[in-house]
Amino acid sequence: MIHRLWNASAWPVVGKCVVLAAGLGVLWAAAPAAAQTNTLASAGAWEAFGGRTKDKKQRICGVSYSAGGRYFSIKYYSGDKEFTVQLGSKEWTVDDGAKITLFMSMDGASPWKAVAKGMHFSDGDAGLEFEIDFDKIDQFVDEFRAANQMRVRFDGQKVSPWQVSLSGTNAVSSAMLVCLRNMD
Repeated sequence: MIHRLWNASAWPVVGKCVVLAAGLGVLWAAAPAAAQTNTLASAGAWEAFGGRTKDKKQRICGVSYSAGGRYFSIKYYSGDKEFTVQLGSKEWTVDDGAKITLFMSMDGASPWKAVAKGMHFSDGDAGLEFEIDFDKIDQFVDEFRAANQMRVRFDGQKVSPWQVSLSGTNAVSSAMLVCLRNMD
């Protein structure tokens, strides 16, 4: 169970206070927060990555998916207070800063509802970004690792709904957790 991986006894280097203050940050490919990362593991179109921000001030760990003109990532920047999810598509047209409500469901689980903020990645593709509260990340990761498909639908007319295979997320999530445990 993921919860055991998140408690302080399972993270000898990262104390409980640091874990509670930790979170995922923005996508490494996003212009405002580019990072220097290495691939830690891959499974299909999914990969786990770790490294440092471009300015080398923060460590970073995450998982990402990139295929068929679509992108999805969950990322942690050391010192952040929440987990950040980014998703994007070459097909979307989104204004920077636009607020778009989305619903993300994994297999038969209840959908996650979020208000995402519009942005653009360094390659010019449109994207959306939202946070997951730290106290809900165990549930999210449990669903993410165990599910076969993720479906995302949006309120608004500038982004079309899509689904993505979650095959491989268990393996890359494990590699991300090892990366998180090794953060200073």
